Amino acid sequence: MQHEAIIYSLDPKITFSQVQDFTDYDKNKYSKLEDRITENTICALIAAETDFHYKFLPIRPKVQIIYYIGDLSLLNKKILGIVGPRAMSSYGKQVMEKLFTTAGDYDFVTVSGMAEGVDQLCHRLSRENNIPTIAVLGWGLGWYMKRPEHALIEKIVADGGLVISEYKLWERPSQYTFPQRNRLIAWLADILFLPEAGEKSGSLITVDCAIAMKKPVYATPSSIFSPTSAGILQLIETSYVKPIFNLQNFLSTHFTSKHISSRPLSTIELTDQEQWLLSALSNNQGVEIQEIVSKMWSNIQDIIQLLTMLEIKWLVSQDVPGKYILL
Repeated sequence: MQHEAIIYSLDPKITFSQVQDFTDYDKNKYSKLEDRITENTICALIAAETDFHYKFLPIRPKVQIIYYIGDLSLLNKKILGIVGPRAMSSYGKQVMEKLFTTAGDYDFVTVSGMAEGVDQLCHRLSRENNIPTIAVLGWGLGWYMKRPEHALIEKIVADGGLVISEYKLWERPSQYTFPQRNRLIAWLADILFLPEAGEKSGSLITVDCAIAMKKPVYATPSSIFSPTSAGILQLIETSYVKPIFNLQNFLSTHFTSKHISSRPLSTIELTDQEQWLLSALSNNQGVEIQEIVSKMWSNIQDIIQLLTMLEIKWLVSQDVPGKYILL
């Protein structure tokens, strides 16, 4: 792990900009900390480094550092974000279980926030159905590893998943860390789904972030008398969130079946921008995302959204992280 990541987590008051100016690194002084990090196989990504994953680049407020355990390449796959209340109703649980009865037939990854309720159910059902899952923590990764619940992290990683946090390793959860975490979930998800959410549910923060990022958001409507669906019903009424009435159709529309290798191009509707982008990719063995941004004179968020739609349509793929090729 880079020295900056170690120093940043050691001092609870130091800022990341101060860390970057820090030159006095005594390996002996930090050896115990390095051993603990190595023992837990924790890695770090720093914004200024070349290996910083491009999906974190457009996030605001800016992400300076990511600590992680597990398979970072999952960020290159199609990602379904699933969030909801900590106190689930029986209806919410039934929706989740129904979704995952067929989800294993599709090629995607889930992301959620590791909290009790819908989040942890998402991680558990993903593992049970051989779907890789990403857990985004609202606290320091090292702090969680010292708690009895760390077994869930170990199971996620053992099953090929990923656990990430942008907080100092031993930072405890607080009032502001969860909204910050929610924006990461919204940015990483290509599509966001809520089985239910009350009028004041914290998961609606994730919805607001996803809507601001122009990410598609879906939810399953419930009874107008159900308090755990009041927030969702309000958003559906304003057309910001699309209702799902058939979970099987939702999956088949947005994700590629593991049993289908390709689809005929003639059956797929493309926008002018998508057609231009496919044309640009056809003239190369592979194009880096930054090169696409410079050619299209557009911002990286819009380009990622276009590429995401082309991946959903099974027309492009990432040869290596951040480099796209035609399928």
